[in-house]
Amino acid sequence: PGEAERGHRRQRQIGPSRQARPPMRAAGAPCPMASFWVALAVASSGCLGPTTEAAAAASKSPPLAGAPGAQPLRPVLRWGQTNTTVFVTAEAPRGVALPGCDGAPPVVAVEAIQEAHIVITAGCSGAEAERQRPRWRLELREDVSLEGSRSESAHGGSGGQFLVLHKFIPHRWDRLLMDEREASVTKDWRREQTDLPDEDEVPLPKTQSVRQLTYDGLLSLAKERIVVVAMRYPWCTLCEEKDKAFVKASKVVGGQEAFADVAWAALDLREEKGAARAFCRDDGLHLCLREDCPLYVFKPDEPFEEPYRIQMHLLYEMDEMAMMSDPMMGAPGYKPKNQNVKPNFERFERELARLLPPALTQLRSEEALEDLRASTDNVLVASGSGVDLAEFRRTGRALKGLVTLAWAEAGVLDAGDAAPSIRLWAAEAPAARRPLAFEGALAPLAAEDLRHWARVHIQPLVQNYTWDLKDKLQGIGLPVAVLWANFSDVNSTNTTERALSAFRALCDKRRGTNGSRHLLCTLKDESYAYYQREYGTHEPYPYPYFGIAWKLGFGAGDRFGYPFKEPVNQTVHSFFRSAKRATKDMGAWADRVLAGRVPVSHESANLPAQPNWIRGTVQEVVWKTYQKEVNGSTADVLIELYDDQRKKAHVAEATVRVLAATLKDYANLKVARMEVSQNFIPPVFGRKQFSKDTEYYWVPPSIAADELTPEDPVRYTGEMPATPGSLLRFLKKHSLSHWSLKEGLETADDISTEVMGQANMDQRVVDRADEDKQNMIKKMMTTLKKEKGLVDVGEMMGLKKAADTMAVDKEAEQAQKEAKAKTKKLKLKVEDKETQEKRREERRLKLQKEEEKSRDMNRKDKEKRKKRRQEEKLKKEDRKRKEAEEKAREAAERERKRKKLEEERAKLPTVPLFSWGQSKESLRISVNVPNLRVDDLSVVLADDRVNISARDVRNRLYTLDFDLREFVVPSNSSYTLRYSEENPLNPKPDGVNINLQKTVVHRWDRLAHNLSAVKQYMRKDWVQDDGELEEEKEEAELPSGPNLKKVTAAALGELTAMHPMVLAAFRLPWCQKCGEKDREFMKAARMSKEKDHLGSVVFAVVDAREEKYLARRHNYSCSDRCELFIFKQDEIEEPYIVPGRRYAEEIQIDCYKHLLPVVNIVEDKGTFDRVTSAFDTAIVGFFRGPRGEDTWYPQFRAVARQLRGHALFGAIFGGQQPRDYGIDHDGLAPSAGGDGEGEGGAAGRPLILLFKPKENRHVEFTGELVLDKLTHFSKVLSLPLLSTYDFETRQKYQELKVPLGMLWLDGENEDAVENTQAKVVLRRLALRFSGHLVFVMLNNTRDAMLMRPMALDPRRVPTFGISATDEPDSAKFGFDLQVRGRAERSAFWADDGGERAFGRLEAFCTAFLEGTLEASHESAELPPTYRWQGPGIVDEVVWRGFREAVYRTEHDVLLELYNPFRPQHRSYITVLDLVAEALKDVMNLKVARMDTQNNYVLPEFGVTDKEKASTFFFLGAAPERQRRPKRFAGKGSKAEALPEKLIRFLHRETRGHATWDPEERVAWVSREATRRIKRLRALEKDYEKKMQDEWMQKEMEEFERYKRLGKFDNLPPM
Repeated sequence: PGEAERGHRRQRQIGPSRQARPPMRAAGAPCPMASFWVALAVASSGCLGPTTEAAAAASKSPPLAGAPGAQPLRPVLRWGQTNTTVFVTAEAPRGVALPGCDGAPPVVAVEAIQEAHIVITAGCSGAEAERQRPRWRLELREDVSLEGSRSESAHGGSGGQFLVLHKFIPHRWDRLLMDEREASVTKDWRREQTDLPDEDEVPLPKTQSVRQLTYDGLLSLAKERIVVVAMRYPWCTLCEEKDKAFVKASKVVGGQEAFADVAWAALDLREEKGAARAFCRDDGLHLCLREDCPLYVFKPDEPFEEPYRIQMHLLYEMDEMAMMSDPMMGAPGYKPKNQNVKPNFERFERELARLLPPALTQLRSEEALEDLRASTDNVLVASGSGVDLAEFRRTGRALKGLVTLAWAEAGVLDAGDAAPSIRLWAAEAPAARRPLAFEGALAPLAAEDLRHWARVHIQPLVQNYTWDLKDKLQGIGLPVAVLWANFSDVNSTNTTERALSAFRALCDKRRGTNGSRHLLCTLKDESYAYYQREYGTHEPYPYPYFGIAWKLGFGAGDRFGYPFKEPVNQTVHSFFRSAKRATKDMGAWADRVLAGRVPVSHESANLPAQPNWIRGTVQEVVWKTYQKEVNGSTADVLIELYDDQRKKAHVAEATVRVLAATLKDYANLKVARMEVSQNFIPPVFGRKQFSKDTEYYWVPPSIAADELTPEDPVRYTGEMPATPGSLLRFLKKHSLSHWSLKEGLETADDISTEVMGQANMDQRVVDRADEDKQNMIKKMMTTLKKEKGLVDVGEMMGLKKAADTMAVDKEAEQAQKEAKAKTKKLKLKVEDKETQEKRREERRLKLQKEEEKSRDMNRKDKEKRKKRRQEEKLKKEDRKRKEAEEKAREAAERERKRKKLEEERAKLPTVPLFSWGQSKESLRISVNVPNLRVDDLSVVLADDRVNISARDVRNRLYTLDFDLREFVVPSNSSYTLRYSEENPLNPKPDGVNINLQKTVVHRWDRLAHNLSAVKQYMRKDWVQDDGELEEEKEEAELPSGPNLKKVTAAALGELTAMHPMVLAAFRLPWCQKCGEKDREFMKAARMSKEKDHLGSVVFAVVDAREEKYLARRHNYSCSDRCELFIFKQDEIEEPYIVPGRRYAEEIQIDCYKHLLPVVNIVEDKGTFDRVTSAFDTAIVGFFRGPRGEDTWYPQFRAVARQLRGHALFGAIFGGQQPRDYGIDHDGLAPSAGGDGEGEGGAAGRPLILLFKPKENRHVEFTGELVLDKLTHFSKVLSLPLLSTYDFETRQKYQELKVPLGMLWLDGENEDAVENTQAKVVLRRLALRFSGHLVFVMLNNTRDAMLMRPMALDPRRVPTFGISATDEPDSAKFGFDLQVRGRAERSAFWADDGGERAFGRLEAFCTAFLEGTLEASHESAELPPTYRWQGPGIVDEVVWRGFREAVYRTEHDVLLELYNPFRPQHRSYITVLDLVAEALKDVMNLKVARMDTQNNYVLPEFGVTDKEKASTFFFLGAAPERQRRPKRFAGKGSKAEALPEKLIRFLHRETRGHATWDPEERVAWVSREATRRIKRLRALEKDYEKKMQDEWMQKEMEEFERYKRLGKFDNLPPM
């Protein structure tokens, strides 16, 4: 049958012609058409035979396209495609003269673009030619979307048409037309997307039991029997696994007797497009999703257009032997390699069996109804002729499996009653009410109300609450009534029974047909009492209690608690005294809730004992009274929001009491406070959840007593803790009432002395009690540590010292306040009574005046409020007027833009010619635009694109737009005008010169990314091109080999979605830095198939130049690191970056590190045990909230990403405790919002435990929960508590960048007592600073080189030092034992059982963590008895005493920095000795020198080359921070001339503050230098000759010894 007979919706069309297609006619039928429709009749209406020939003869025109006997005319089509669009160029038939053209070129026109066809014509102008023009209706391969599809004239003047067709399903077409014989079709490679991948096609499910159907065959078969059809596109490969299961199911399930009449079939949606339009277009099947591969079930008793949809589910299983042989089996997130896929036949059979019964069962007698009720629980029967059975059947489709539908003719079930009705026999309905009659509309049928009514009445009247029930009831989508009852309270049994009776009666009445009255009912016992907090109650929870919720449990969703009178625990008994009255009241309240007239309930504390406010006191507010007392108050309110666990509670309470007493005489001012942990805080305050800070707000007064305040509260941002004075100033600044700030401050001062004094005293008592409690706990913990070997976590984390410091600060502050109070009392006593009486009288008169003034101000305030309301009304009207004007302007602007766009489209752009050249750093492009109009020039230089738009003097548009091959730097790029050389005297612009700065400096292989698009307009400019730029070696073949894929960005995304891990190497073809590492990468890919657990890892290579956007997104560039990117299926947007490795095994180790999930979700004890025992270190977080809502989880996950391979992370959600998993540790602390605040909302701080299985311990993280501190804690504890340092583990220390506490032991005598004692002390330090420092042991013989930067001596061990990280340039801190001999060193480690050593090292580590240590540096040592002898002697300086000797001395200093291995060392030593002797009588001048080979030199001296012989500096006398070294700039000369130069250099630098004659000293030192240095050189010469003779003597002796041993006997003859 044709499309009209299939009953599908008629195709829409666009184009010049809107004429509908004529209906199909039988062969030989007459065609009453005009001659114009002859071609249309022949081509599309099916009129054939003599009628066509007669019509053609009557019109005197040749046979048209497609007519019998006519010469075949086929249009010429050239097409290309992208993933979403098809481009078609249609031209007239070639080599054939069209009728009526007479040699003129024909023109092609597009009559219509339809979803499945394009209609085109070809011909010439003129009435006769128009009548004879051929017409083709070509069927497309697949459907297109009419939205965005268009046609326009083709470029080049060929008379053709260019069509842009948007694909309905984005994918690659295999051909353009369904039948390509209808036209001459060729490929347009210029418009073809070159990187569009070929799609794999899979065959449809095919076997003897599965038929291959067409759409017509399906229509015929579905009329006879039940058909299960798999409708698939051949190019969609994601359903291949489920289709194989479908083939098996057709044999296994289809072989059963119950399914013997079921037919199994498959249908090709690409070939049968009618089926795709009818069933798959609105279902999303065209998206080709793995999780949605439906099977359609057609039934003969139901309309063909309404099939059922079921799914084929798969089970994954693994044999026992494979499970035992796989060591990773059971690990969280691990997918076994050898698992088998098995169809879930039982579920499929159950779902299919549910659809086999007829949709409607006809009842012919009452006995038939009884039989049907006996076989099913719920029966819904429609009777009478007034019920629309078709709509009734559609309603039942949603109830399939829950209710059985049946119908009976009028009078069959109720004799004599022909009225239409729908009745339900429900198993859960009371026997007295069966059947239940549907009271909704029957004609037309209220389908939605019927579905709700049926769903409600098949539920039990009242159900006990469970977690499973929560999901079930929320799935229905109706409000739920909840009753809490305490069945364990025997004293209120009668009240409970009456409440249950009233509740059941309410639930029974609320089961109506009106959707606004439906209620589902559930009953909760005392174990769910904490849920009442969301309904506005608080402990002690009342029973019975009634409420309504749209969502059970915690979190999002509105909840309403019944407004029982206070106190609720007592009034509920009187409320439920009469069940009938209670039912009526609850029903009326439920009506108001469902109508939206009841505000949402929130958590609220119990009402205060004194509910009525008394002026002069602080009003206690809870959420239930907040709206009335604060938000609706006509007074200015200063409200305090506080937490009952805050610090210094007595002082803060006294502050607001003083404030309230001060404002007692002002009726329009009120002071209130509300506790935040037990009350809902409105979002308007902007207070952070679970914050324990005390905050103060001014709440503006409301305009009238029954209205709420029109403005938001204002927060106090002054000094904290707040004082009465600062709060009064804050209130005065914002309040609208008139009152005297000066008087208020005086009153507050008078009251504060007594009130604040008493508060401080009470606070000290509380603090002292807390201190005693802490001391008691400390004493207890000390005892436990000694007896049972426990560890005090608080002491270990370094909190003790901070607490002691705070206690000292508190005592000092308290003493200062007491001293001020005593001074003030003494001043008050001095005043005599008469002065005080006079002041009181003056104050009384002033208050009377202020009262009168206040009354006037109140009257003015009322007038202001009235005026404000009028102004707001005028503003609102003005706002509406402006909005209307703005909309009108926007509409006019849109119309203007639309017209402008139409004008621009009317002008065809022209691509200008251009040339380009390059250097290594930049690109030069020259664009040719003759007669350029400068005002219309637009040049846009982006980082990846060049766009030029210009017009010439004839207003012709030139447009050049192309993507660059690589990225450029727009900020450093520019363009200039190019001028013609024809008339040098009057040059005219004829183009643009563009200079682009390359982002990456290298030679480009081409300019444009898509070279074919601009190749015909481009040429190479060899003048601008750098001829000396060498061509780079283009490695066309990137790393390749077995198990290694070259992928694009899109393919990489698909691989990541399909595989658990993809290891990708981004490479630039011109980058030659990674050749060696790429060979190891290929080797690792080749070997991974043979490795356990690496078979699922995909190795890929990405051409970073072709996929430049992907490379930029991941910040890849050509470097020696040769980075590899690890993409995980569960972390697609966050790839891991690892450096390229030198060995394939290292790459495989990186893969193993990233196999498991970044965080394992722990849901049971077994998973918890595997997580905490699989690695040496496991970190588990116990979170309060659900996984997707807990705000702390992202930070925890970020730490887990950084520590991949070093620790295994796990997460437990839902507020579970460690004891639930067998861990002896205190659980999560109660959150500020109560027990249930964690679910659904933002959760509180989680508990984080680090487990060390080998050390059989776990540690809690108690620091500030921020990313850097949690990361540092995890890094440190991921390493052993105490380990031996070696170079194999050094790489791990460097990767983690953790601080190291290093203890050097005696390597020559490992069993020494000092070593044993030092190890004991080091273990105590490791426990004390666990989570802050990593402690390692070293050997003074093997690791002596590491001691030098810390100024430690390898001969004096054991010794200790700290390195900030294990990097060579990190800060080092050496610990000075301050002992000299071995006995003192042994005593240091042995005194008091190591307490002395532990105490000093503990202080040293603490200072390091606090950042107060000065870094150590390499330093030589001087003899213990060395002291500088004074002027005339050179001071020998080492780094350890450098600052004391040079910077902190009172003398001017001449300092020599020398290399002891310099030539003529002794001569230069003598030079400085001579200078010191010559200047011994010069006051305040000191000569010093320091060895640069064995000592650290400050950077300010600028000595970068320590091999330099010597350098001299002068440092003038000044404070340490102001001393600046000045370098001696004299050129190198002989040693004899150097003393004179140094003396003159010193005289020049000191002549401003010291007077001495240099000439005499120069003469003496020159004589002495000549004499002494000459003698030294003679001695040095003799010494060198002596050493040479000794060396020759030793060599000769060694030669003779070898000769005696016969080692030269076997030498060959010369």
